[in-house]
Amino acid sequence: MPPIHVVLTRQDPALTDKLVASIQKQFLDVATVSSQEDTRNAIARTKAELAIVDLEIVNFSELGQLCHEFPSTAFVCIHRLADDGMWSKSLAAGAVDCCFSGELPRILQASERYVAYKATHTSPAA
Repeated sequence: MPPIHVVLTRQDPALTDKLVASIQKQFLDVATVSSQEDTRNAIARTKAELAIVDLEIVNFSELGQLCHEFPSTAFVCIHRLADDGMWSKSLAAGAVDCCFSGELPRILQASERYVAYKATHTSPAA
């Protein structure tokens, strides 16, 4: 996976540390924030290609605004009680996936899928 900037919006410090420790090896930079406004500022500052956002911090309306404001950023939503309804609303708002907060493999899989897709669709013509 190419090195990319990531913004992680989380509330629980213990889970944040675990997630950051797991994804730090795969990404260039991981900025952790704990509010919707900090998420916006961090994405703008780092030009993050990926944002992992907790739906307990960023609601669907705010998610839609972020996805619209940052169309080059892939948003993977997480929630401790993620379900099909949240998944549908997340995708409708512009996110690429919605996972349980503790499903690290699925979170990483969603981000890797997006990065691979983006790489194949933005490669310069040979």
